[in-house]
Amino acid sequence: MKKRHLIIGAGNAGLSAALTIAQLKPKDEIEIISHEPWAPYCRCLLTYYLEGVITKERLFSWGEEIIKKNHILYRQNKRVINVDVKNLTVECENGRQTNADTILIATGGEPQKPDFPGAELPGIFTLRTFADALAIEKRIRPGGRWAVAGAGLVSLKTIAALHHHDINIDLFATSGRILSQVLDPYAANLAAARLTDNKVAINVNEDIIAATTTPDNQLKLTSNRGRELRVDGLLYGKGVNAASPLDNSSLSRDDWGAAISSAPQPWQGTQDGISVNSYLELNENLFVAGDTARIFDLVRGETDRLPLWPLAGEQGLVAGFNMVNANLKESRLSRRYAGGISCNAFSIFGLDFISAGYREILADESGWHSLEQKRGDSYSRLNFYRNQLKGFIISGSGNTSSGNIKKAGPLLARIKREALSRQ
Repeated sequence: MKKRHLIIGAGNAGLSAALTIAQLKPKDEIEIISHEPWAPYCRCLLTYYLEGVITKERLFSWGEEIIKKNHILYRQNKRVINVDVKNLTVECENGRQTNADTILIATGGEPQKPDFPGAELPGIFTLRTFADALAIEKRIRPGGRWAVAGAGLVSLKTIAALHHHDINIDLFATSGRILSQVLDPYAANLAAARLTDNKVAINVNEDIIAATTTPDNQLKLTSNRGRELRVDGLLYGKGVNAASPLDNSSLSRDDWGAAISSAPQPWQGTQDGISVNSYLELNENLFVAGDTARIFDLVRGETDRLPLWPLAGEQGLVAGFNMVNANLKESRLSRRYAGGISCNAFSIFGLDFISAGYREILADESGWHSLEQKRGDSYSRLNFYRNQLKGFIISGSGNTSSGNIKKAGPLLARIKREALSRQ
């Protein structure tokens, strides 16, 4: 019987689900609703667009091809404000209502906004959408000066884009080091040295607390140390929260059986996002996937948001499969999502990093040990708990980079294999 599937969100999770449904049930009706006024695009390539590495056409080609080839009804510039869980109906801001046989919430995340005095002034940006990238692009003045608040991956990738335009950059990190959620102190120092070599000024334990405009349309920023600096723009990159049209506390079908881990954690777990079960269900015929879903972390043994592009694609595939087979009694037609592993691969001015799972451990924690190798900017650290691999960091540049990167695949496979063996 022909079904109607409604997907809220046009990121990797939403498009992967739509593509899966189209391949399994080409006669089913698929509708995607996006709040953005554009065709779907690859969000993780926005900094490469700003850098000039890719064109607008390439940024959008991925999503446009999926929509066109699979005859998907795509409604852009429509924001969903409510989902009727019982009747499987959604309501948009313009009052339009639509129902479906299955619904997938894949609304992704929203960047944290600055809340200091002057935070709404022109020239202060977050980078999450193509509209953000266009606004930043208009503000760029080659040879100018920018500040970047927050020392995570989005900030570092944006720095590379700004640096391409010969812009002087001041980086502000609230903590005592950069990339504190994805690197240990030694690797973070390697990354910081590479930034410094490329004339990026790093200010740790310092944050922007106020902004005003100047007569020549610049920003005057004030830090918590009382320093002032004039810049053309400020990129605010302090993380992303889940975006959802639902009250995430109203429903939960968490069946992961996850206990709070007693293992040392180098990052602070978030509590936002929607808890789903291992079929990525929130309610009957209602599914959640991608950055807004709380899924099982295979390494930590907890449910949490793992806002990573590849994991969103994995979840979209599983959700799409289960949407097609919703309400069918044969359990063999349902597919479980085992969980994900936090993993990041990135480059800082030619110095490549891959990290996964537990990036650092507490030296006095019983049962943990590490194996390290250090040679210049070539670094590897493997973290074990009771002889099971729990995480790693690998870095390298030039000739050492390709060899080190090849190690990451087998290591990641081992982490997943050992984690699944305990389930």
